[in-house]
Amino acid sequence: MPFFKKEQKAINDKWYPRTVTVGRPVEMDEVCKRIAEMSTASEADTKAVMTALGKVLGSLMNTGRTVHIEGLGSFYYGCVAEGTGKDTPEEVTADCITATRVRFLPERNVQQNGTVTRNLVGDEVFWVDVETMGADSSKVTSPDDEQEGEEETDNPLA
Repeated sequence: MPFFKKEQKAINDKWYPRTVTVGRPVEMDEVCKRIAEMSTASEADTKAVMTALGKVLGSLMNTGRTVHIEGLGSFYYGCVAEGTGKDTPEEVTADCITATRVRFLPERNVQQNGTVTRNLVGDEVFWVDVETMGADSSKVTSPDDEQEGEEETDNPLA
């Protein structure tokens, strides 16, 4: 079950749910162990493939292509440009790009009734307010916070 906490936005003083994570990230060893349990590959073989995957994705995206992994989704590069932009197209160069980001779109399935589902989203996601679990909401992190370099916290639910 994924967790959220209640957060008040300064811009309008309204309250919104914000996704939070608990505990430490699941490491590749655990992912490999679970994949090995579901397949004929060993944990070592799975880890070797997973290790190579990051390098291969980067190499392929560096050719300007999107990489689609069946059952998972598509990875592609995005770019970030600082400043207010340029007045003419001729002024826009690669030097305007200040950062490269990896973007990900989960695999999607279109049902017969037109409903679109994402493979990485379970059929019945049950969101839980982390505070109702008796956890101090200051001890959980938002995925956005983790990207900004804040340290992960131990599981507040334990």
